[in-house]
Amino acid sequence: MKRRNVLGLGFGLGGAALAAPALAQTRTTLALVTDREAPARVLADRLSAVTDGALSLDVRVTPADSRAFLSQVGEGQADMYMGSEEDFVDTHPAFGLFAAMPGGMSTSELEGWISASDGRLMWDDLSAEHGVKAFLAGCDGPQPIWSRAPLTGPGDLTGGRVGSTGLGLRLMAAMGAGDVVDIRDGGDLSGLDALEGLSLLQMRDAGLLESFPHMTAANVSRPMSGRSVGVNLAKWEGLTDADRLLLESCITASHGMDRIKALHEGALAARDAAITTHAMPAEIWAAQTAATNAVMTAILDTNDIGADAADAYLYFLTDVAGWSEIGEAAFTQGRNRELSQ
Repeated sequence: MKRRNVLGLGFGLGGAALAAPALAQTRTTLALVTDREAPARVLADRLSAVTDGALSLDVRVTPADSRAFLSQVGEGQADMYMGSEEDFVDTHPAFGLFAAMPGGMSTSELEGWISASDGRLMWDDLSAEHGVKAFLAGCDGPQPIWSRAPLTGPGDLTGGRVGSTGLGLRLMAAMGAGDVVDIRDGGDLSGLDALEGLSLLQMRDAGLLESFPHMTAANVSRPMSGRSVGVNLAKWEGLTDADRLLLESCITASHGMDRIKALHEGALAARDAAITTHAMPAEIWAAQTAATNAVMTAILDTNDIGADAADAYLYFLTDVAGWSEIGEAAFTQGRNRELSQ
């Protein structure tokens, strides 16, 4: 597959109604491990209701094991996981393409790549190497940088103690940050100068907004924060066609409803939170953008299915970038100008 020149990419630029297939006569319970109890139980309730209990989920909340979800499900220790593909970037960095790629796709663009282009094939091939079939299952949206004091330049990140996760850790390192911690390690975040990887709702619920009252966006590092469901591949292929349809439809419905809920609750939280919002300084944006190329190049340099996925990702992103700019983004900017008057 032909590789696109990364440096020329332009990085700076309720349930669904289902038809009624015959329900399985036997009852199947699938063990699902997760670090997100609430959406996992919503999915479990939806699946049980839609199938009249023929398919059910045994939800097991094990947040400390999220990085092991891929191997646990792929090896059959559990049947499914709900988490984030970015937890698996140490297994292969290309998993980050399907969760939070620095400088990459928005949620809508990722949905389009997976549903209308070759993203589904690439994700299937990457996941199959680890014994999994994966699906989008929610999104926390774009995530800002949270800081104790207003950010003025790259030195505020590279010269301090900062937190990130997934491919964001690699972006921070590529920017020159020397003291970067993974916020998912469960340590005390109060000693950080700045962090990313948590939504406003997550910051509020964790009681961190008082310590980090400055919110800076747009953040090149976190254009979205996707969640996914993975199913053991052998278990998936062993289901009937009807059961696969029902399970995938319930996951898709949960993804859509979760997106809407996150948008609405985030807007309400932003209205009530005691935070100060800032536009991303141009110097930080430029430094982040340059660092995204190092992150993407490292994926392309794997020269395996992950590299093919990255290549396909870049082609689709470049193809839709122009329309995203003059379509949804242009409308949103114009509408917001009117609403502010």
